[in-house]
Formats: sequence, structure tokens, C-alpha cells
Amino acid sequence: MNILHLTHTDINSDSRILKEMHTIAQSNSTYNMSGIGVKLDEGAYNARNIESINIFSISLRSRKWKFIPTVLRHICSLFELTFKMLFKGVKIKPEIIHCNDTLVLPLGVILKLFTGARLIYDAHELESDRNGLTKTLSKMTLVGEKILWKFIDALIVVSPSIERWYKDNIGEKYSEIILNSPVLEENTSTIDKKYLREYFSIPKESKIFLYIGILGDGRGIDLITEAFKNSDLKSSLVFLGYGKLSDELKKLAKEYPNIYVHDAVAHEKVVSVAQSADVGLCLIQNVSLSDYYCLPNKLFEYCFAEIPVLASDFPDISQTVVKYNLGKCTKLDSQSIYEAIKEFENIEELPKINASDLYELSWEAQEKKLIKLYNRLI
Repeated sequence: MNILHLTHTDINSDSRILKEMHTIAQSNSTYNMSGIGVKLDEGAYNARNIESINIFSISLRSRKWKFIPTVLRHICSLFELTFKMLFKGVKIKPEIIHCNDTLVLPLGVILKLFTGARLIYDAHELESDRNGLTKTLSKMTLVGEKILWKFIDALIVVSPSIERWYKDNIGEKYSEIILNSPVLEENTSTIDKKYLREYFSIPKESKIFLYIGILGDGRGIDLITEAFKNSDLKSSLVFLGYGKLSDELKKLAKEYPNIYVHDAVAHEKVVSVAQSADVGLCLIQNVSLSDYYCLPNKLFEYCFAEIPVLASDFPDISQTVVKYNLGKCTKLDSQSIYEAIKEFENIEELPKINASDLYELSWEAQEKKLIKLYNRLI
């Protein structure tokens, strides 16, 4: 059976897509797993090679056409992406098409009509109301989802609230919630719990607060740094990731001795690095409904690193933090964040997180749901 993943991202640096592809490829030796993505270079750390998976990365020449307006360039890139992926997809002759996000959903429907394949829509966010979308693009995305909804055979979402939103606003559909959790077996190697402290020469008496993820807008970074500028804080702040704010944060690190920036590391090493911190920061801002309903992968990376979290007081995040006793939630302003950090500083012994008690949140548990979904479509 031929299975095809489609995405507008670079599969080699997209941990969620790689985990899903690997899970299904390993579940049945008769499956031929392929993925078509876009070749990008954004500072992400590429994944290791995975056997039994064919990954095709398309180069989009139109992305480099800086001489035309941005909107027109994006339209040209979309047409180029669609044409190249369609040509390659038809040759693969898939029996299941797995579309990651809305941008490739129309292409997935076209391929389905050509091949008769079953179609999975994997919404990594609440696609029509996410950070960075203009009102026009938001409306276009929602209209597109509604038009193509009847062609979708199964829906994958990342949180209970997003699942409810799709059912209430677009319609009923067989669905599964697949959390973007880390793979436990990759995190059982010997861990250097002094890594960050020794790497940055952080004093022993200073608690280390760690931010993992993209260094971009809408992720609470400005609020976090504002809180850590308070001279009476004894703790240190470490950013681990990449993004457009990277250079700005490195300049800030030169100005403030308690702020540090670490380059991105391979996905399978993130949890190991996190285990050398004291507290994980999961402070997403409410800049879109998708962010408000999110369950970000960094939340699970912290809990499987067995460090407590300081997280946004949003519905799905707070429910998870409370249910599994993962740490604290706070309002999203610099004063509230500062006060929460002070609370952690005043705790002599931080809460103990035991990864063995978190099986429901693990990738192994998500694998079972994903295999169940595929088996239903076959």
C-alpha cells in the first residue's frame, strides 16, 4: 500500500510529520511510505535519516523572486508548489493521502480524485484562526476547509478544544487527537543534568528557566525577557531554538548576565537538554484562537524531561497541567510572570515529575490512536 504525506514545510526538520510517517511505516511492512515537502533553510536542525521512508524535498524558485510584490510571490509559490507536488504525487499512486495543514489540502483533494485514495486532514493548528493570518486569509482558509470538508475521510487535531471547534463550526467527522509528544525511548540515554549550567557557567544557586521552541512573535518572549530584567531575580533564563528573534535575543544576552541563548538541537536531543534545566516555560500568548486552544509540543518535552512548567492559563494547557500536576499556570503579563518566577525561586525543592506516570501523554500512546485511524481507512 502506498501512503503519501503532503506538507508545505521541510519534512526533514518537522518532528511531528517524521514521527507519524515512521509510526505507520513500522506498523506494517507492506506499507510504502513517501512524503513530499518543501526544501527550506530556516535554521532548524534536520532530523536523522529514517529507513523505509522516501522523502522528496521540492525547491521553489519563485520564493527567491524578490523583484515582485510579496503577495504575488506567495501566489506564484503556491502554484509552483501545487504543480510540482501534483506531478510527483500522481506518479506515486497513493492509496492514502495524509495532508498536513490547509495549504496542501486542495492538492490532496485533487490527488484523491485522480487516484481514488482515502484522505486524512492533519490540522496542526486551528487552521483558520492562527497567528500570522490576516482577516482575509483567515476567511479564505475557513471557506476552503468547508468546501473540501466532504472529501476528507478522517481528521487529526492536536487538542480537545480544537476538535470541538471543528465539529461545531464545520461538521462531524471521524477524528483523533494526536498530541505532539516526544518519543520516550529516545530519551533513555545517560543524561548530563549539569549540561546547561556548565555550558553557560551558570551559578549553582541560580535556578534555570528554559524556553524551547521557535524564537518568534506571539510566544511570550517579550514578556519573559521583561520579567527577567528585574534585578532582584536570582534565576537564569535560557532560550533554546531558532527564529527571527534569535539575533535580538543574543544582543539582549550580552546586556543581561542572566539571559542566555542556545542554538537549536536535534529533536531527539531536546528532552535531554531540558533535563539540565529546573523549570520549563510554556507561555503562549493569546494572539489567535489556535494559540488559546493549543497543546504545544514544548509542554510535553518539559514534562518528559521531568521538570515542572510555568505555563499559560489557557483551557487545554491548564487542564493538562492540573490533571498531571505538572507545575503552575499564570496570566500573560510580565508582572504575573515575574511573580510566578519568584514563587518558584522561593521553593526549596521543586515539584517532582515522574515520566513513567505520563503514559497517556507519550508518543507511544499517540501511536496507538494513529494506527487505529489508519486501520479504519484501509
